[in-house]
Amino acid sequence: MQISVVIATCNRAQRLEGALAALASQQIPDSLKWEIVVVDNNSRDSTADAVAAFCRTATVPVSYVFEPRQGLSHARNRGVREARGSILAFIDDDVVPAPDWVGQVAAAIDRWNADGVGGRILPRWESPPPVWLTESPRLLRLLAIMDFDGSGLLSLPLQRQPQVWGANMAFRRELFDRVGEFDPRLGVVGKKLFKGEETDLVHRALELGLKIAYDPALTVFHRIGPDRMRKAYFRRLVFERAQGGARVTTLVGGLRFLGAPLSVYRRALVEFGKWVGLVLLRRSHAFDQELRWRGAIGTLAGSLAMRPGSGTDTGS
Repeated sequence: MQISVVIATCNRAQRLEGALAALASQQIPDSLKWEIVVVDNNSRDSTADAVAAFCRTATVPVSYVFEPRQGLSHARNRGVREARGSILAFIDDDVVPAPDWVGQVAAAIDRWNADGVGGRILPRWESPPPVWLTESPRLLRLLAIMDFDGSGLLSLPLQRQPQVWGANMAFRRELFDRVGEFDPRLGVVGKKLFKGEETDLVHRALELGLKIAYDPALTVFHRIGPDRMRKAYFRRLVFERAQGGARVTTLVGGLRFLGAPLSVYRRALVEFGKWVGLVLLRRSHAFDQELRWRGAIGTLAGSLAMRPGSGTDTGS
């Protein structure tokens, strides 16, 4: 088995059906042997039935695995253990891979002689997006859109573009033997929008001198519904992403209050003041500044949750 496509999913059976249908339509060289591994991360909807229905007509091996430990990293790690391929390719359940995606994964690994590869993640809007969203590179990045035409090997420190993100990435199995698994403290957990498990893995790989390449020939389409085109979604996303990051980051500083460095409080106050000023002046970029403030508040909330005696589960 050369390639295992791993899809982690939780309570999104309809989304999953679209991803599986796109995989069923892949244009695969006859010599390439591959499989699909669906990891059901404690779903309570019809996910199992959707996979069973797909298996009845699938022309490639399909495995269904139930992972009860909640969290995207737990699900992906289970997929790594269950998969049989020498290359492990990952997509999200709301992604539609291009018809040649599986073949391009194998080609890119060989082309770059790489330990891991990633590629473009283009938006597939399910309703017309607002202008304030499409004209903001930062908001598009928050939606995991990676529209970068160039290619090359990644290096530290990781820059904004290009990067290898979870909706479109693949690694040789040996990488996990050297680097370890996805950190279960990172990544979406239930409805909590914690992030960063894939960039953490890539960072650890680069620290060990492994080769990770970005290749735009690997293309997937990220389906984005109206619920993620609202400012309320971005407010929540930025807060919870920062909150999750604070769970695994040791914040240095001098004096502390309730376990968090005073510098974290100071940053939150400064960002809040800037936001209020821009609102009063009716500046167009006030929303960007609001998100910076919400990120600062998220970091503070995560720091307070991790103080001794808080009882917070780190997911380890």
